[in-house]
Amino acid sequence: MSTISAVIVSYDETPQQLREAVEGLRGQNRPPEEILIVDNGRSGALAALEGYGPEVRTLAPGSNLGYAAGVNFAAASAAGDYLLCLNPDAQAEPHCFERLSSIADSDPAIAIVGAQVLLEGGATRNAGANPLHPTGISPSGGYGEPREQGEPRDVAVVSGACCLIRLEAFRRLGGFLGELFMYYDDVDLAWRARIAGLRVVYCPEAAVEHGYEFSRRGRKWFYLERNRLFSVLANYEARTLLLLAPLLLATELGLLALATAQGWLTQKLESYRSLFALRALLVEERRRVRGLRRRSDAEVMTLFEDRFDSALMPGPAAALANIACVPYLHVLRGVLARR
Repeated sequence: MSTISAVIVSYDETPQQLREAVEGLRGQNRPPEEILIVDNGRSGALAALEGYGPEVRTLAPGSNLGYAAGVNFAAASAAGDYLLCLNPDAQAEPHCFERLSSIADSDPAIAIVGAQVLLEGGATRNAGANPLHPTGISPSGGYGEPREQGEPRDVAVVSGACCLIRLEAFRRLGGFLGELFMYYDDVDLAWRARIAGLRVVYCPEAAVEHGYEFSRRGRKWFYLERNRLFSVLANYEARTLLLLAPLLLATELGLLALATAQGWLTQKLESYRSLFALRALLVEERRRVRGLRRRSDAEVMTLFEDRFDSALMPGPAAALANIACVPYLHVLRGVLARR
C-alpha cells in the first residue's frame, strides 16, 4: 500500500491553528503516515505538537525559506511514496486523501493529483482545475461557481492548497523552485511535469474548504508577476517564446495599465527588477528544463486555455484581450503543430 507524507508550511499560524490542521489530517479516512510541519517563522509549531507521537514532526530550517523551499526542505526527509501539500487553513473532507491517492496509484505517470478547493461553507469553488493561459496567467479555476461533481480529468494546473505529488517525480523534476519563495509554485511544477511527459490530474470528488483572502500577504502581486514571468521564460522552447513575443509584450503593457489603475504598479515594476537579478538562475533553469523535456510545447499547450475567462479578472479588459489573443493563438498553435 502506498504511503503519504503530509507537509504543512507554517509562518504565522498560532499553535491552536496548527493543532486543528494536524487533527484534520489525522481524522481522514485515509490519514497520512507522517505529518511534517515546517516552522518558517513565528508559528509556535513546537508547542502545537506537544502530546503527538513521532509521526508528527516539526522541521525548523532556522530562517524563513518561503513556501516553495519549505516544501523542498520537508521533501528531503519525507519517507512516503507521496507528498501531500496542504495549506494550514485548509480543512479536507474525510475521504479527500483516499480519493487523491487512489487516483495516483492508478497510473505511475500521474505526478500530481489536485483536490477541489471550496470557499467557506463548501457550496462554491475557490479553485481546483486552474486554467493556464499561454501568457502564463493562471487564475483560480471556477472561482465563485457552484461546487463541481464529476470524474477525474487531466488538466494543466491544480491548486497547491491541496495536492498529492508523487515523491519520486517531485525529486526528478527538481521539486519546487525555491527562489520563487511563494505563489505560482503549483503552476510552475505542473508545467514542468507536463513537459517531462507526466500527468496532472484534477479530482472534483476530493475536496477541501479554504478561507480565501487574496491580499493576506501584502506583496502577492510582486511574487505572482515575477514568478509568472520567470516560468514563462524558463519553460517555453526558444521558438515558442519568439512566436509568443508580441502577445507577451502586449500582455505586459496591459498589466502595467491595470497595475496603475489598481494601485500595485510598484510591485509590478519591482517584479521586473527581481527577474533581471535572477537572470543567471533563469539560464540555468532553462537548461534544466531542456533536460526534462519529453513533450513539445505544442503537446504541452493542448490543455492551456486561449481565453481569459475568470471571475477574478476585470470583465471588459478580458473581453478586449480575447478579441486579439484568441485568433493569434489559433495561428500560433497551427505553426507549432507543423514542427
